Amino acid sequence: MAKYIKEKKNYETLPEPITLKGTEKIIDQMNNSICRIYNDKRKGTGFFIKIPYKSQSLSVLITSNHIINKDDILNNKNISIYINNDKNIKTIKLDSNRKIYSNEKFDITIIEIKENEDKLNNKYLELDDAIINYFQLEKNKGLNYLNNIYSNESIYILNYPKDNDIIVSYGKLFCLKKTELFYKCNIKENSSGSPILLTNNQKLIGIHSNCSKKYKYNKGSLLIYLIKEFSIIKNNLLLINKKGEYIINNYIIGEFDIKENNQKTRIINSYEQSNREVKFDIFYKKENENEKEIKDNCEIRINDELIPFSYFYNFIKKGIYKIKYTFILNNKKINYLFSRCSSLTNINFTNFNTNNVINMCWLFSGCSSLKIINLTNFNTNRVTNMSNMFSNCSSITNLDLSNFDTNNVTKLSYMFRGCSSLQNINISNFNTNNVSDMSHMFSNCFSITNLDLSNFDTNNASNLSYMFNKCKALTKIDLSNFTSDNVKDMSNIFNGCQKLTKNNIIAYDNKILEQL
Repeated sequence: MAKYIKEKKNYETLPEPITLKGTEKIIDQMNNSICRIYNDKRKGTGFFIKIPYKSQSLSVLITSNHIINKDDILNNKNISIYINNDKNIKTIKLDSNRKIYSNEKFDITIIEIKENEDKLNNKYLELDDAIINYFQLEKNKGLNYLNNIYSNESIYILNYPKDNDIIVSYGKLFCLKKTELFYKCNIKENSSGSPILLTNNQKLIGIHSNCSKKYKYNKGSLLIYLIKEFSIIKNNLLLINKKGEYIINNYIIGEFDIKENNQKTRIINSYEQSNREVKFDIFYKKENENEKEIKDNCEIRINDELIPFSYFYNFIKKGIYKIKYTFILNNKKINYLFSRCSSLTNINFTNFNTNNVINMCWLFSGCSSLKIINLTNFNTNRVTNMSNMFSNCSSITNLDLSNFDTNNVTKLSYMFRGCSSLQNINISNFNTNNVSDMSHMFSNCFSITNLDLSNFDTNNASNLSYMFNKCKALTKIDLSNFTSDNVKDMSNIFNGCQKLTKNNIIAYDNKILEQL
């Protein structure tokens, strides 16, 4: 990098920055196109432009990654914005409904502006004609063709240092290298994220990033590169780390055991897809739960290879396959998500955010090969429905659900029905105060011998029918907190419990004991 500096002219003597009001070369529009951003103790500059996006024009705010970073984005933070000549500080929420691109390597964050919602009263800088032409006319040319256009051009940078007014810093480009701009300019502190404009036409070409103390130059990013990257955003979010690698955050990893060549296998599911296949037309018309949410917001990779979204996949060769499901939105409903994925053998939810999930019914239903489930980080405190959640998971032998928060759950019916190999289950922390339906909850759990349900509260339960149906190996059960006062149906609650006698049932409600 040093050799470029030696070959170029000496720009050590630079004009001091001047205020926006002190120059006639900057149009009035700039007043409302630049903003100061407050994010806790962090402050910086940002600016508004409209960029090409999939044959449309998209309104965005651009700033530095160290002002708004991936943690702010993933936590949906509120960011405060001050626009010149506006007395009020405005707020935008970094929610999943807006497209967001953040690149640590180039220290850039781009955020879609929802004009009707955000109401920022801002204006937009204009892109330089050469960048517009690149997207309209020059698509076959590489990014470096701009080097010849911009080399030695005079520039200025609009920055919002600390609590000062907008100021103008003049300089000159002396080197372009691939996606980066190098220039000399008197830039003040807190100016990262400032726009770089050409002096001759006052149009935007880049974003100021930082200063190099070693070489005494300034560095920024060529905007065209970032626009190209922004255009490949899938599901509204693209995060890149300092190495240029995608940052994967909200994901689930599953492993599939494929037994035959050319085996077409279900790899994911949804409410609509499941009910469409079995022709539950009445349910399909009644409830549009989550198919669109799943399809639009899930990226699927098989052995690290990105594939088009599909509910089924044709595996050419038999073997073990790792599948990563990356979700951009924090889904509210994940019911049916892996229903009938019969080749799924183990699944890990450690890196999946369930904080907003309200429905988990039928989540693993029919996963007949599933043996290992890591639900350590599951947050279920908003969930209301867990019915059929593990039904017909016939290969599972152990389930530790001690971390489950069931305070808001109203349905546990069929939750473990058909878990025929299940021997040990920890549901000691279940709070069933609000549960109305526990029917068939452990039905056909053939292998389980001992159930401690002493913490179960059935005061609000109306249906306990077939709750322990055909638990053939069950020899001990603690129902000491069960009450049948409000139960309307507990028919066949112990049906087929061949080894269970009144002597090994701990219960204080005679009506329940009479059912044996």
